[in-house]
Amino acid sequence: MYKLKRLSIVLCGIFFLMFFCFSVIYASITLRVIAVNPSEEINQSVPIKVYLPLEVKPEDIIYKGDLEIAYDTQQGSYYMFGEYDLKPQEVLEKEVELKDVWMIEDTQIIALRKEAKETFSVFEKTIYADKAATLAKNVEKKLKEIEDMQKVSVVNPAQHISDYRYCLTLLNSAKSDIVVAKTLLAEIEPKGAAKLTWKIIIFIIVFLGILGIGFYVIWQRQAKLETEQKA
Repeated sequence: MYKLKRLSIVLCGIFFLMFFCFSVIYASITLRVIAVNPSEEINQSVPIKVYLPLEVKPEDIIYKGDLEIAYDTQQGSYYMFGEYDLKPQEVLEKEVELKDVWMIEDTQIIALRKEAKETFSVFEKTIYADKAATLAKNVEKKLKEIEDMQKVSVVNPAQHISDYRYCLTLLNSAKSDIVVAKTLLAEIEPKGAAKLTWKIIIFIIVFLGILGIGFYVIWQRQAKLETEQKA
């Protein structure tokens, strides 16, 4: 009896792997879980436990039926579970509907592209212009690749999730390129600030010099007029 129950659990686990399938409909994904009682003679209590993809949080679950949800600290992900009494050779199917969280929003790409444009435009006519131009091209190439990949409809949901994770690495890489650019910018700005400070100092000196000469000329004329009046 104990061995048979263990067998049902093992078979149930196999069916989880076989039927861990998705269908993408209206920005949602449906997870189908199938469990079976392999016994031909007795009823059995069959446990269900299936791990959700790492990106899924409880708030992303649209429908889970009577399945419970818990978090596995070792796996670092949530899982669905339940236990059901099944008749001999009975097959049980459960569905969980999830939000399609495997998409990078257009607003995020637009904002990053704008940030890149503003950052790299500062490098024109500087010693880092060529390096900045290369970084700018890399950023745009990565953002464009993300956009192109997300335009393609993927029938295979496993591929859909894999593409998302790849796009996420591209996005983080583009962000790193912008950070590198800002680091270079930090090296330029102090020099620019120093040049501006010296320009201000020179302007003040020239202004005071002209002002001093003006006062001197006025004083000379005033002294000449006083001398003429006394004479």
